[in-house]
Amino acid sequence: MVFPFRIFPFLVVVFLPMLFACSDAEMKKGEHFDRGMNYVQQEKYNEAIIEFRNVVQLDPGHAEARYQLGLAYIETGDLRRAFLEIREAARLDPLNYDAQLKTAEFFYLDENLEDSLAYVDKILEQQPEHPDALALLGNIELQKGNLEEAEKIVNRAIAGQPDRDSLYTLLARIYSARQMNREAEQALIKAVELNPGNLLTRQLLTTFYFSRKENEKALKNLLDTADSFPADPEPLLDLTSYYLRVQEKEKAEQTLRKAISLGPENEQVYLMAADFYKQQREFAKAEELLLKILELSSDSQEIKGQLADLYFEQKEYAKAEKLVEELLQSDTNQPQAKLVRARLIMKDGNNNEAVALLDQLVRDYPRWGAAYFQLALAHLNIGNLELSQSFADKAVRYGGGDSMAHALLAHHHLRKRDFNKARQESLSALANDSGNVQAAVILGQSYLYGQDTDKALEVFEKMHTLLPENIEVSYNLALTRIMRGESAEAEALLENILSLEPDYSPALAQLADLYMRASQREAAVNRVRRQIESAPEVPQNLILLAGLLREQRSYDEAVEILHQVRQLAPEDPRSYFMLAEIWKNEGKLESAIAEYEHILSQDPDSIEGLMELGVLLEQSGRLDEAKNAYIRVLGLQPQFAAAANNLAWLITQEKEPDLGEALRLAQSARESQSRNPFINDTLGYVFYLRKAYDLATVQFRNALAAAPHVPTIRYHLALSLKAQGADTEAMQELVHSIGQSGDFPEREEAEKLLQKWRQNS
Repeated sequence: MVFPFRIFPFLVVVFLPMLFACSDAEMKKGEHFDRGMNYVQQEKYNEAIIEFRNVVQLDPGHAEARYQLGLAYIETGDLRRAFLEIREAARLDPLNYDAQLKTAEFFYLDENLEDSLAYVDKILEQQPEHPDALALLGNIELQKGNLEEAEKIVNRAIAGQPDRDSLYTLLARIYSARQMNREAEQALIKAVELNPGNLLTRQLLTTFYFSRKENEKALKNLLDTADSFPADPEPLLDLTSYYLRVQEKEKAEQTLRKAISLGPENEQVYLMAADFYKQQREFAKAEELLLKILELSSDSQEIKGQLADLYFEQKEYAKAEKLVEELLQSDTNQPQAKLVRARLIMKDGNNNEAVALLDQLVRDYPRWGAAYFQLALAHLNIGNLELSQSFADKAVRYGGGDSMAHALLAHHHLRKRDFNKARQESLSALANDSGNVQAAVILGQSYLYGQDTDKALEVFEKMHTLLPENIEVSYNLALTRIMRGESAEAEALLENILSLEPDYSPALAQLADLYMRASQREAAVNRVRRQIESAPEVPQNLILLAGLLREQRSYDEAVEILHQVRQLAPEDPRSYFMLAEIWKNEGKLESAIAEYEHILSQDPDSIEGLMELGVLLEQSGRLDEAKNAYIRVLGLQPQFAAAANNLAWLITQEKEPDLGEALRLAQSARESQSRNPFINDTLGYVFYLRKAYDLATVQFRNALAAAPHVPTIRYHLALSLKAQGADTEAMQELVHSIGQSGDFPEREEAEKLLQKWRQNS
């Protein structure tokens, strides 16, 4: 059929614009794609992303544009978007094997092995000997634990590409997993031979030698690597790490200086050097290096964060605070600044606030060992010991060789009486930092509490020789001497501690206890008086003297001293209890109650009056009225430690105690007075009733260190140790509690218990 001529203009009007529109769209796509590829060649990836996104907007099915967009996202570090685009490119173009492979790799890195395997299989169906697909398949089988299958697959890949070094490093991992260590070593050596310019492979060989504790081979490989890369400072940094690992600090410093000379503009070199000097506590040198990095760094925020942390370590808190404020004003989420902020908050005693901040940090950075360590410390300060141990474990896992994290974990194993693990963690801490005093103390305590006083003495004597003026070391050595019955040596050590630090109350308490054990009561009183002359405003020392005077029935002087204590430390519950006991011993309890009731009728909001009345009522057995007095105090001052402690104790004495409320109150008291023995004893007893015996033992030990002459605390420690299965030590503490002078409420119960334990032993 021949169309009439008049129809043709209509066809032109309708179809020609469509034809031009299609051509224009194709041209625009092509222009955007070409510009994107040009930007890629210039390494301008953000600009390339804009162009490729324009292509995809015009044509969502453009597989190559999506693939290039994904690659550009990888270059900018946006891996989530990279994965989405490359996976879509793989779907659109099944023959794009690189897109298929990268999608498989993304799934593998996300530990989604099944989806990764599905994409690998697609490639191998079309190209059975694809080396990268075979390598990834080998990794998948290795991850699944199919080691023999993994080895076969990697050998297939090697048969196709025998000169590819990365296949040999993968083979070495498989051999290591199969405990075929010599074969693993040969595979890594082969990888180095194939590609001697690959520094990473040499580093893997060093790591392998370290894992086998073959330090000589590790050192030789490190030196060979440094010789092979004479202009590169990175091998020297690895060599520095080795010297630090084997405690050759002088060589470490020399190597660092050489690395700095090779890389005068290399931030990583300066960072490692700054960290080295920080660990050596040469803060001025560390600060100088961090300031130098600030001149070089493109990321000054991170370096300023580290500088703030350094100021905190130097106890220059005002400088740290100022720098943190500056950082957080420009970036509210700067992680290092937030970490230092948390440390500053903890320093001020606001541990719950610090926990909230640190919880967010570990959510944002789930592999940051330093954040977990500070979180563990915050929970330790609050008394959440199980959470503290959990976070300490993560600090060790993600912090590598951090000495302080190992020491904290050792502390937690010690409190659970797992002395072998405590020693292991202590030794790990000391391997990374031989100057970690806390780790060495825990090592000694693991022997001391395990009744191996010979080993404990060996550890503490060695430390004392190295650190003769360290109070903690001397004190633990004195405790070891006491446990060995070497009173004269212990006395000399305790006297030396008090000459170095006159207000160190635990040493004075132990010294007085030595005199009391020897029935030298007057000597104990006189020694405490002399110390008070040197340190007249230490509440612990005054309470110790008041307690000794009370036992001598010198009530008037004891009351006078306790009034001094109340002026110095109004929240300390011991002064109230001692005064109440004195009134009771003098037969003046009811008169005292009437007197304080009269005082409160004139001033019903007197915290001192309410506290005194509460303790007097408690002593007289009017427990409900005593509780009401403490509740009134807490209504006036919610954080008043003495009232919180006493109320917690009264709750534990009830037939069906609310142990959750008792724990809350005891922890509140402890947060403001962490070293108060009465408060530690109360918290320990709450833990004991909750069957958390390891937590209880820690608190009772802390209490006993400050108040060794208080038999109630020693009796509680005996109960907790027995519950932990430490029968020998429990028996010793029980016998000692009964043998101490002075009466205590549980004496009759303790004597019956001792008889029972002896019958069952």
